[in-house]
Amino acid sequence: MGLFGKPKSATAEAAPATVVAQGSGWTAGRGFGQKAVTGALLAAVVCGPVGLALGFMNGQPRPAAAQVQIAEGISTHQQSAGEYGAAFVAAWLSATREAPGNLTDYIDKSAVGQLSPDPWVYRDLSLVSVEPIEDSTLVSVVVAANIEEFDMASESGAMIWPRRYFAVTVNVTDAGMAVVGLPAPIAAPTRETTPVKLPYKEQVDTTSAARGTVEAFLGAYLAGSGDIDRYLTPGVEISAITPAPYMNLTVLDVTSDVEASDTPATGAVLHVLAVLEVTSASGQQLTTTYTLTLTARDGRWETTSVDLTPLESAAAGSAVPTPTPSR
Repeated sequence: MGLFGKPKSATAEAAPATVVAQGSGWTAGRGFGQKAVTGALLAAVVCGPVGLALGFMNGQPRPAAAQVQIAEGISTHQQSAGEYGAAFVAAWLSATREAPGNLTDYIDKSAVGQLSPDPWVYRDLSLVSVEPIEDSTLVSVVVAANIEEFDMASESGAMIWPRRYFAVTVNVTDAGMAVVGLPAPIAAPTRETTPVKLPYKEQVDTTSAARGTVEAFLGAYLAGSGDIDRYLTPGVEISAITPAPYMNLTVLDVTSDVEASDTPATGAVLHVLAVLEVTSASGQQLTTTYTLTLTARDGRWETTSVDLTPLESAAAGSAVPTPTPSR
């Protein structure tokens, strides 16, 4: 049998998703040579088509360590490939020759002797992307995790947790799925340096009616301050976060796409960008931004939606704000 064994049904432990990606390339840490997959194991990958074919016969996707976002144009099987690839990376990082764990769900047991004697310690493993290869049964999966490594730039030999990215290829058919090769460390996604232009150019005064609506709504939404329905457009359903995650909330700045009238005509629409500071019951602080759509009714502003993405200006406008971090 080749490297690729028969996938087994199992339940993988979910790992928390990450939101911070450090734009660094792969760095070899101390002990890399001891932990790296050897050439013999890589040679076994080349000999894997037979095992791959056999794995398809009874293959079932196993749950992954990260949730998969539903993407338009990607089939259910291809979505499952993302979960499958993420679980494979988790098993690959933690496997050792003495304790291969779940890795034998994906590769042949004959390759276990070529594994590292020590596991790679990781946390916050998450799925980054799922991209089907055109005119092929192959799916390219990218997974990220924070890996414990020695800081090679420090003379103290301190441990650090850089964000690392791994590419995995998964072959998907109606009969099942199997990995093709081993995970490959790749560079982090490139950070876009050109700012997005936003239309929120009008300052909303601290004493204006629109500012009052924004403050009252966000207070109810995030801090449980009052009945949120009082600040909503009739027919709109927005649920407050429960239990309320923050004890205090301060709106630092509000801007809008058009001038915010204190006597708006019914049906007028205002898009706002709010910068706020929230504080937990234990005193922890965060600075965050919200984009909201307000609609006027009977001379007052009401909240119509919490916009998950801001408006983008067709012409030159203001760039995404960079709030001063909370202390």
